[in-house]
Amino acid sequence: MKIRKKNLPLDKFINYSLYDKKNGYYMKKYPFGKEGDFVTAPNISRLFSEMIAIWVLSFWKSLGCPKKFNLIELGAGNGEMMKIIIESLQNFPSFFKSCKFIILEKSPSLIKIQKKKLSKTKIFWIKDLKKIKKNQTIFLANEFFDSLEIKQFTKKKNLWFEKFVCLENYKEAYFFEKKFNMKNYEKKIKLKISKNQNFIEYSEVGINYLKKISKIIKANSGGILIIDYGYSKKKMKNTLQAISKHKYSNILKNIGNSDITHNINFKLFQEITK
Repeated sequence: MKIRKKNLPLDKFINYSLYDKKNGYYMKKYPFGKEGDFVTAPNISRLFSEMIAIWVLSFWKSLGCPKKFNLIELGAGNGEMMKIIIESLQNFPSFFKSCKFIILEKSPSLIKIQKKKLSKTKIFWIKDLKKIKKNQTIFLANEFFDSLEIKQFTKKKNLWFEKFVCLENYKEAYFFEKKFNMKNYEKKIKLKISKNQNFIEYSEVGINYLKKISKIIKANSGGILIIDYGYSKKKMKNTLQAISKHKYSNILKNIGNSDITHNINFKLFQEITK
């Protein structure tokens, strides 16, 4: 794997490892199932996706049964959840006729898999939320936010340091820290994330998605269902981890061949959506 910069902030390293066009984990691998690296709920039992379908139908009714609305899955994996949701909702013609099914996906290889699995239904694929028309929208995010890159910061003697990865030698990659101006960063992101914290785990990409979705819902009405691993305490903690062949692996070993993930701080998500 070639890269211009040898020292990367943690979020840039994760993005590179997962989404590099040639060698990124999600760009080249099929990670799902027993033969892959992990199993997600939709691939264990169709009951999971059927329950989601019931929730979507109920929420649609609470919106007043709009005749035009969007159902958007964020990062649809192998397409199994959307497939079962569509099969379930076909039993409700008025809903089905009103619904525009959309998938937000950035991995070309996963889009191919999804299109093959979902070939019987008209579905629209987008890579940017700007493509959404001004209709009421229901968003589904099943293990979406935990797959997005994060930054990590540590406070030492009233000074903040950001985690970096040195990639001068891929076989001997290592973490190191750089002094960080937290006040300037908080002005940039317009959020005081350091309050009462000694450690910070923060996803710029994830929070930007959440802000965009919140604006769309506020402007057009709708909702979002987020299903993910996470916690609801104010104090942030280090949840960074890598998975390979259904076991925890070393994040800095075998770069581009392990899934890198983290747990969601739902307390932070709650503050953002408010």
